Amino acid sequence: MSDFSISFSEVKSNQQYNSLKSKTEAQSLSDVSIFSADNNPDNAPKTLTKEELKTQKKQQKAEAKAERKRIANTPDGVIQGGKQGSTAGDCWLLAEMNSMSKTDWGKKALKEAITTDDEGNFTVHFKGINKDIKITKKEFEKAQKNSDYSSGDADALLLEIAVERHFSETNLNNGSIKGNDLAGEDSLQYLLTGKKGRQTYQSHEMEIVLKAMGEKSENNNGISATYIYHDNNPDNAGDMDHAMSIQRVILDDKGNIDKVVVLDSYHPEKTQELSYKTFINNVKLFGYVTTPEEKSK
Repeated sequence: MSDFSISFSEVKSNQQYNSLKSKTEAQSLSDVSIFSADNNPDNAPKTLTKEELKTQKKQQKAEAKAERKRIANTPDGVIQGGKQGSTAGDCWLLAEMNSMSKTDWGKKALKEAITTDDEGNFTVHFKGINKDIKITKKEFEKAQKNSDYSSGDADALLLEIAVERHFSETNLNNGSIKGNDLAGEDSLQYLLTGKKGRQTYQSHEMEIVLKAMGEKSENNNGISATYIYHDNNPDNAGDMDHAMSIQRVILDDKGNIDKVVVLDSYHPEKTQELSYKTFINNVKLFGYVTTPEEKSK
């Protein structure tokens, strides 16, 4: 485990950083005209017949299927449902990208991470270390057929391939993406932004970070957080440590942590709400990274 020195003051600074943006977004929502189409009764949908409802449902299913296919085959800079593969052991990587996607800076970093050329080949840009990883269309399609890798999201799969290749070339984590820390020079946040983040076993530190996330739950106060617990669910890998993404923190009326909403990369279609007591009793390692500073060009 690496030793990182990141002050708790960074968490406080993120609260200040996001306060003005939050007010602006709230004002923008309140400025919607009462004369918009959404408020015009003339545009209210008519009552559909049974046959029309059946046709509509069929069309919606076809559109949903087409959208899933697009997400699985075309990177769009958005992480949305990559399901962990069978034996890659890279839950930490999927957890980090899922958590980054809940912050403004993480969305931006992920959006800028992958480009596609005219021939359908890809480049993954590791801005944090100034390195590009080239992935051919053929290599991508081969990985799609390999059950060791994640499925369902082209962005997640391309990041997996790129991180694995980088680790192999540099012998990071013994050249393997199987099992890893939640912060440091081998973390996704570092590869994409240059910021290592921090990991801790201390419940007091976790509480400070989680409370800050709950105070600005619309973007987690600019904090991307993950954790490791021991998973004995036979439907997953079974009886081993497993990393999860923290999607949101819910505070009670007194500002104390009530629930922690998490996402399991084995089941990315739904989140889970854990009581704070359950969360803190199960966590073995906690990792987080606050908003990285923009590098001067």
